[in-house]
This record gives sequence, structure tokens and C-alpha cells, in this order.
Amino acid sequence: MTDDDRLARLLCSSLPPAPEGGPSRDLWPAVVDRGRPRRSWSWLDLAAAAVIGGAVISSPGWLLALAYYL
Repeated sequence: MTDDDRLARLLCSSLPPAPEGGPSRDLWPAVVDRGRPRRSWSWLDLAAAAVIGGAVISSPGWLLALAYYL
């Protein structure tokens, strides 16, 4: 017996056999749905818009700084 055969036997004995059959359902629709963008605004988006809007209304000079960084 060569070392390769012994190594193959050791590997086969140490790893459990793979389960029979495939996944219980089709996974592709879940992958596609995960890649689609969300269409609703989160509370974080609305809060950021409110803070930026309030800053621009309270001091209009920040509008130029905001336009520069965007």
C-alpha cells in the first residue's frame, strides 16, 4: 500500500459522508430577491434628510459646502 492510498483512506474515514439529496427548496429566487434594491425609505434616510434640510434652512451658507461635498 502506498502513502497516497493510506492518506485517501484516512481522509475518507475522518470526513462524514455527504447528505443525500439536494436543498429542500429552490434557492435561486431568494438570491435574486436579495439583490434587488429596497424601494422604501428607512428611518435613517429620513433622519439624514431632515438634519441636512434643517441645517440648510437655518444657515443657507452651508448650501455651498453641501454642494461642494456632493
